[in-house]
Amino acid sequence: MVMVTIYDHRGNPVKTQALTRELSAPSLTGIRTVWDQTVAGGLTPVRLAALLRGAAEGDARDYLTLAEEMEEKDLHYRCEIGKRKLAAASLPIIVEAATDKPEDVKLADEVRVMVKRPGFRGLLKDLLDGLGKGYSVAEIIWQRGTKWQPARYEWRDPRFFVFDRVSRRTIRLLDEENLAEGIPLAPYKFIVHLPHLKTGIPIRGGIARVAAWAWMFKNYTIKDWMAFAEIFGMPLRVGKYQSGASNEDIAILKMAVANLGTDAGAVFPDSMKIEFAESSKSTGGHELFNKLADYLDAQVSRGILGQTATTVGTPGKLGGDDAQAEVRTDIRDDDACQLAETLNLDLVRPFIDLNFGPRESYPELFLREAQKEDIAVLVNALEKLVPQGLKVEQSVVRDKLGLPDPAKGADCLRPPGVAVAPEVKVETETAQNRQGQQAEEKKDPHPVEILNGLPREAALDPLLAPMRQLLEEVGSLEEFRDRLIELYPKMDAAEFGNLMRRGLVLADLAGRFDAGEEAKR
Repeated sequence: MVMVTIYDHRGNPVKTQALTRELSAPSLTGIRTVWDQTVAGGLTPVRLAALLRGAAEGDARDYLTLAEEMEEKDLHYRCEIGKRKLAAASLPIIVEAATDKPEDVKLADEVRVMVKRPGFRGLLKDLLDGLGKGYSVAEIIWQRGTKWQPARYEWRDPRFFVFDRVSRRTIRLLDEENLAEGIPLAPYKFIVHLPHLKTGIPIRGGIARVAAWAWMFKNYTIKDWMAFAEIFGMPLRVGKYQSGASNEDIAILKMAVANLGTDAGAVFPDSMKIEFAESSKSTGGHELFNKLADYLDAQVSRGILGQTATTVGTPGKLGGDDAQAEVRTDIRDDDACQLAETLNLDLVRPFIDLNFGPRESYPELFLREAQKEDIAVLVNALEKLVPQGLKVEQSVVRDKLGLPDPAKGADCLRPPGVAVAPEVKVETETAQNRQGQQAEEKKDPHPVEILNGLPREAALDPLLAPMRQLLEEVGSLEEFRDRLIELYPKMDAAEFGNLMRRGLVLADLAGRFDAGEEAKR
């Protein structure tokens, strides 16, 4: 049996025997250990600047640990980054065939089945972890049955990987073979998502990098606020003694004042007294901490969601929360588009290559929200353009509407008034019918029949060709509508004019013919 070597999109040969094994699993010891020390505890501006600089230079372990701890320790950061991830991960999954050919439609159906298997939605969330850290990696554990299928997707700790030293863009797996620079990733085994949030190397584009400063300053603010609240929440205790008090009496009074901070009672001489100063008379220092913490949270929200309307509401107003979504739509759609590109490259293509061989074109996976208003525009446009000769693939329309191809022999919907063709009645008087048929064949055709037989479609082609080309170029029906005026100089109506001229002549002749036939009666 001849073995065919498959190559990935980078030209690396695929070793199928390694596809079913775990290549980047964690361990208790070694370079991919599950143990790590905390970084967030006692973080200072000097320490933060050092670890961010180290990450940019190739040592990102401490930065990735901090990014993980930020998500664990700060409720606001965790909530906002969670919104950003879920906004893209929860979008409908759409798979479109490369062409309308039966083979390409079948491949798209296979991909649809694959993405409906358990674990795929979780994979989307795992890959979107790269929004915070700059990159995310998942390992595909393949299984071989009647065809190659992903058995499961394993998220891998980003600290198990490093970037190459030269470009700082290519992910490599840390391994005992190369403790410093790692080894290349095995083809068709890993899904690597590198969100393009900022121009430059991926590790500097993560949201955690820009949010780290606000997070650290907020930590200082909260600590100071807690210390302030501890003092501000208790009345000031003042002990007074007379001038003749002994050192022993003064010591007793000090102990009594101190114990009142935690105890409800104290014992001291009758000649001494303790007064409580009103803490509520203090200046509004607590407002300073509150405003600073809110300000820092608002900056984090802007950096993650693109707005603060859903986190900083205006009292008495409904517009803020209703006017904007949790995540700005353009940000959500860009996250989804980049994630879909990653999946098409690292999952859809390997799945097709392993089962059906390399192709010139592949099915495409999209994460996008269905535009309800677009469906109405699409149906309206098709209703007007298809009768004029516009050719549209059925599979394209089904994909845009989110409808699957009908199964063979399925009971399909029909247009109103369209019935099943009646049975052809077989005549018994064959000779008589044949004679009548010959007489019918000798009759001259009616002018209307000649009019109906004119090559209308061919005449409309020069007129509609620019419209068809524009439909393939635009990204939406709204853009098609706005650019229709550009087509006027390109539309050749000469052939259509000739057809209309001939049609008008024949229509006139048909009218004269019918008038003559009516006069004979």
